[in-house]
Amino acid sequence: MKNILAPIDLSEVSLAVMERASCFGQSLASNLWLLHVVPLPNHSNPFNLDRNLWRQEVARGLRDRRRQLHALAEQLRRERNHVFARFIAGTVNTVILAEAERIHADLIIMGSHGHGNVYHALFGGAGQKVMRKAPCPVMLVQPLASKSHWHQVQQGAETKHETYSQ
Repeated sequence: MKNILAPIDLSEVSLAVMERASCFGQSLASNLWLLHVVPLPNHSNPFNLDRNLWRQEVARGLRDRRRQLHALAEQLRRERNHVFARFIAGTVNTVILAEAERIHADLIIMGSHGHGNVYHALFGGAGQKVMRKAPCPVMLVQPLASKSHWHQVQQGAETKHETYSQ
């Protein structure tokens, strides 16, 4: 197994995805591909904010997400994983499937928020859509029930990711 794709949305479930991907990556000496998909921008401007101010806020949010992704990738590298980080704008399931094809993924490990059948019937879920069309096996991971190897520490506006021994 050479390539494992791990799409993360930078939510709490991403920590579980990263933990599982790290275990598989280390055990199988695989490349880990962290992927964060940013939905295509909605050009609406809430509350009629100044256009330049709105653009600055959107740009700041994108920079913060990119920084988080690269910090998580660096954490995995310190744990002796071979990691690539990709930050792509687009439709979540479409980008995940395209990246899986591009890197010749042998496995996709992604999170499931566990919204339930009614939610998925109304809104759909990226995990279900990816599972139906993926070129390789897909493992859906639920959020961690308790504190695990990955621990997120929030300090003001900056998010740091640290590990601790159990």
